[in-house]
Amino acid sequence: MQHPYTLVLLFTLAAVLVPLTPAGGAADRKGESSAEQPAEESVPAKTEKNTASKTKPTEGGQDGRKKRTPKKPITPPDYGQWEQLSMGNRKASHDGRWLVFDIRRVDEKSSLHLHRIRGGKSQEEEVFPQGERPVFSNDSHWLAVTMGRSPEEKKKAKASKAPPPPGATVKLRSLADGETTEFKNVGTVIFSDDSRFAAIEVIGKTAPPRPGSPPPQPAKALLVRNLATGDDTTFGNVTRFAWSRQGALLALVVDSPSISNSLQLFNPEKETLRTLESSDQDYVGLLWRKDSFDLGAARQMKYGDKEDISHALLSFRDLDGPATPASGRSVYDHRKDSSFPPDHYLTSSLSWAQDGEALHCTLRKWENKPKDFPAPPEPAGKKGKNRKKKKQQAGKEESAPAENSTRKEQPAKDAPKADPEKPKAKPAAPAKSLRETLTTPSNVEVWHSRDATIMPRQKKEASKRKNPARKAVWWIAGEKLVQLESELTERVTITRDGRRAIGLDSSPHERSAMFGPSLHDVYAINTRNGKRNRILEGVKFTLSTSPDGRFLLFLREGQVWSHDLRNGKQRNLTARLKPSFTDQKDDTLAVEKRPFGDGVWLTDSSAVLLYDRYDIWLLDPRGERARKLTDGRKEKIRHRLSRASFHKDNDGAIAPADRLYIGLSGERTKKSGYGTLTLGDRKHPAVAWKTHLLEDALLLHLERARDAEVFTFTRERTDRSRNLFLSGPGLRAPRQVTRTNEFQKNYRWGRSRLVDFKNKHGVPLQGVLTYPAGYKRGKKYPMIVYIYEKRSQDLHRYYTPGEKHPYNPCVFSAEGYFVFQPDIVYRPQEPGLSAVDCVVPAVEKVLETGMVDPGRVGLMGHSWGAYQTSFIVTRTDLFSAAVAGAPLTDLMSMSVSVYWNSGGTNARIFAQSQGRMNKPFWRDAENYARNSPIHGLDTLNTPLLIAFGDKDGAVDWDQGIEMYNAARWAGKDDVVLLVYPGENHGLRKEENMVDYHYRVREWMAHFLKDETGRKWITEGKSFLEREKEKEDLKKKDSSKPAPGKPQAKAGK
Repeated sequence: MQHPYTLVLLFTLAAVLVPLTPAGGAADRKGESSAEQPAEESVPAKTEKNTASKTKPTEGGQDGRKKRTPKKPITPPDYGQWEQLSMGNRKASHDGRWLVFDIRRVDEKSSLHLHRIRGGKSQEEEVFPQGERPVFSNDSHWLAVTMGRSPEEKKKAKASKAPPPPGATVKLRSLADGETTEFKNVGTVIFSDDSRFAAIEVIGKTAPPRPGSPPPQPAKALLVRNLATGDDTTFGNVTRFAWSRQGALLALVVDSPSISNSLQLFNPEKETLRTLESSDQDYVGLLWRKDSFDLGAARQMKYGDKEDISHALLSFRDLDGPATPASGRSVYDHRKDSSFPPDHYLTSSLSWAQDGEALHCTLRKWENKPKDFPAPPEPAGKKGKNRKKKKQQAGKEESAPAENSTRKEQPAKDAPKADPEKPKAKPAAPAKSLRETLTTPSNVEVWHSRDATIMPRQKKEASKRKNPARKAVWWIAGEKLVQLESELTERVTITRDGRRAIGLDSSPHERSAMFGPSLHDVYAINTRNGKRNRILEGVKFTLSTSPDGRFLLFLREGQVWSHDLRNGKQRNLTARLKPSFTDQKDDTLAVEKRPFGDGVWLTDSSAVLLYDRYDIWLLDPRGERARKLTDGRKEKIRHRLSRASFHKDNDGAIAPADRLYIGLSGERTKKSGYGTLTLGDRKHPAVAWKTHLLEDALLLHLERARDAEVFTFTRERTDRSRNLFLSGPGLRAPRQVTRTNEFQKNYRWGRSRLVDFKNKHGVPLQGVLTYPAGYKRGKKYPMIVYIYEKRSQDLHRYYTPGEKHPYNPCVFSAEGYFVFQPDIVYRPQEPGLSAVDCVVPAVEKVLETGMVDPGRVGLMGHSWGAYQTSFIVTRTDLFSAAVAGAPLTDLMSMSVSVYWNSGGTNARIFAQSQGRMNKPFWRDAENYARNSPIHGLDTLNTPLLIAFGDKDGAVDWDQGIEMYNAARWAGKDDVVLLVYPGENHGLRKEENMVDYHYRVREWMAHFLKDETGRKWITEGKSFLEREKEKEDLKKKDSSKPAPGKPQAKAGK
């Protein structure tokens, strides 16, 4: 229905409502045909519903036994069907009775699956091809699904270059009876908090732009649907809307071209609409407070299109009460506040304090202040003084003109008389230099050695530094605004209780951070008056604050400390505990190692949960008690809180009585799983611990339904793709929900196992060895070694085959290679040599098995792994081929280059992070040379393929050019540099990703499998040859029919 008080809809509503009944109209229902139903192969993944289908038994042979169907090798045309369980759209309804998840294929087809959960089992109810962004209503009775475009539709749209259609198609499904309604051109669908209504934003066509005017926004309408009756209320010209966070009140902004804008409140239950405020200005930033009917908003103060827009802040209290908004309405207009900084304005960014006493907001400095923006009133005490000054100035101004006029009337005695008939000669203009005549300023940049922040970094941070947003608090009752952030404290976090804020200031430590750690001073700020007190100096890690805002945790010299914000006392919480709460196995050269997490507080602030390397501890912030809750150190099993332990209403804290779900990970065994523990109290301090799952597999992503003991998690192994499992309380008897890639059993597939070895210095390490698909005992195979620091934690990771990843273990296994990924640890000042000392013994350990041909071993890596690849092959002839994607090749030049993606200097990375070189190269030149690939070219005998994007912002591609030219100079015949124009550190263009994938395969096959014949490998390709290749490819593509058109028959 059209509400009697709403504005007339100014455009034809582009929403098509098509009820799809469960019996006859569910076109997406599995097993039913439809014109829109995709081909069977495009619906990925069998789920539990499909597992009951029977397969035809294999006919027996002459001996009565079943014949085995030989397994097929995986080839590139097979890749597209491979499936991946995506985590982004996995959701359980709040009551735990419904589950949605999506499965995506390598060919980019996808499907969203809806399952009903009953008695611990799931049954598939619906499949939405290309479905995405599922949303359940809070009562779990409704589901909204946005329908994405198929890969074919995306390619067709890209080729046509036509603007995308407004909005998307959304399906609204009743979970009670399966009835589904389809809406076209939808921007968003949001359910009311009580789940009785849905607000559906419908987007119309954009009007043609007017000359000299900014592009117009598309017209929008808002449908408010009563989900019980199916009745709709339509509002036109709605620019913004927001549901209350309890009940069902809808705040909406209506923009009328003929009358003023209005901030309105719609009660769909009573079908009443009232105006909270009207203005010729727009309303933005609608924000309801949690568990209340309090509304915050911002009203624009717009004076011109190219001028900054400030805002007035609005607060409305208890809007579920009688229709008298003025009684609960508060306004903060900084034009009327003499204490408001005149060089700042208010943005529309808002957030509520938990108790509702304040709105948190932000300020910025004026850059384009409106000329007619009113000045704030003068404070009462200054008015008298200013009036007296004005009077004195006025008296001086009255006498000054008389004196000046007298002087003008008395010409100088000796002045020559002017000849009225003779024109005055113009004085000759002084000659100007070229510099004075130039109208365009130079674009030179001044890089000074005193710069604490180098110029590229300054550019990256220019907008943030030029005009940063400053946090402030508007105390509603007192009509007072308090600024918290300033130049002194550039980062401020308001505590959960809202009474205090923590401010960080790194400016005193800018120069030391040039090549050392990033430190900051810490301030405690009173949010009532803005007063700040410095409580810490030169701290690297601040961790977390207690929910009551009393305690702040921070790190000092490897120990966790608490600072009491009430009395200023500081206590070392971990000094008397034996294990370290920072990562002491971190082999970078940073002095202060990173902690194992920031700490998780109990909701009553009585204690905080902290991690050491393996276990969870419960510590009193006053330093009085500490308890270890788990026992993982003995078997080196890490214990960490899973997401299932957290409840939305607790804001990241843990209720003391809650059962905690703990993720388990074996550091050496690589087993994983979950357990539970329940915290005791002071009377009963015992902890109830139970291990529920611990398997030789990778178990991840444990989550629970909000209001039910229904859990989902994933399980995968290197030879079994990721699947979703469903479980009840205590994770008992989990049931498998999905069965992805069941067709994999028809293909050859490689398994993986751990290899234990020791590096040259006796340090025990591990590596992952993946077997060739279809491995046969007794046969020797080629092997590819992929390196990047530690890799053994990926033992159970499942890789899908594809043509866009150059280092895919699954692809190389399918091509008949062993794939080995060994761990690497480092010694100070020896990043390259450390890699040699780990990788060579690791490979030799595998060669001892006799499964690998020692003359057919390849090495590859990317970025840091590419650096070590290119270095290792200058130190050993163990490898017959190598591939290095974006490698560091000269540590000297690299250490003083720029990390262009961030604008920072690589010197900090060398001194504090991955580079592990804490001296500049001119003070340790020999060591830099010993660890640089380019300095070992004389001993390079391994064919080396290097790849770079010429816009690489992580490793400057000059590193590749240096290695390439040096190799030519050294007379090396088997070094090839691939350059991908316009690409950064990782390739992003599809055509380049596919090209590099195949070139890596061809390079390895050429040298490890004697598959010769590639001219680009043996001779290279000239510029003109490559241009002709690209031209021929374009002609070939242009001869193909357009998408959707049939191929022309031969002879026509």
